[in-house]
Amino acid sequence: MTREALRRKRVPYYQKKSFIISIVSLVIILIGIFVIWKANSSKDTHSTQPSHKIEKVKPKKTEKKKVTKKANKPKTVKKENPAQQVTKEPEKKPATVKIQNAGSYNDLTYDSDWYTFKISNEVKLIKDSNGDAALLVKYNYTNKTKSAEVPQKVQSNAIMLKQDGQQLSAVTATGDNAALIDSSNNGLVQPEKNFDGALLVKVNSTTSEVTMYFKNIETNNWLDSTQPLKLD
Repeated sequence: MTREALRRKRVPYYQKKSFIISIVSLVIILIGIFVIWKANSSKDTHSTQPSHKIEKVKPKKTEKKKVTKKANKPKTVKKENPAQQVTKEPEKKPATVKIQNAGSYNDLTYDSDWYTFKISNEVKLIKDSNGDAALLVKYNYTNKTKSAEVPQKVQSNAIMLKQDGQQLSAVTATGDNAALIDSSNNGLVQPEKNFDGALLVKVNSTTSEVTMYFKNIETNNWLDSTQPLKLD
């Protein structure tokens, strides 16, 4: 027996290579068995127990359905009580009083259905409130209407005075004639009453003739009859 073989024979069994290899192989086998068992065990656990893993669930986009509005059919409403046609009776207009005398002039009297003016012979030139020449014409007025009237308003609408083609304008008086002119301009004459008044107009010339015109109350035109007034 050689020295090397003797030395090997004397080495303890646990230090021998064969023993160590056997131990290492056994450990590897055990580890492998353990790993396989562990894997099977964990597979069974996962199959039996519910998973606690939380997955994020993305909300599904809900597509809005386009709603097509259906046009409602027009409903015909039946009237239970149809409106009755009301036939209006023609309005009865108040009977208009027919004018008998639309206006006439004769011998210093101007007459119509509404009034009568009697022109006085007393026609003269005086001074107005401004000191200018003016023509004073006195008259007697009778109110034939059914309402009170102002003599001057009736006279200015019914009688016109012209000189050399120009209409003469009314003016105010002074002195004794002022009261007469004022009462003619502001006084009221009751129906069927008469009043002594006067008119006063400014003249542009103290020599030219003045003409009086009288109105037709129906046509609103001037009568053909006139009254010339000569100034001295």
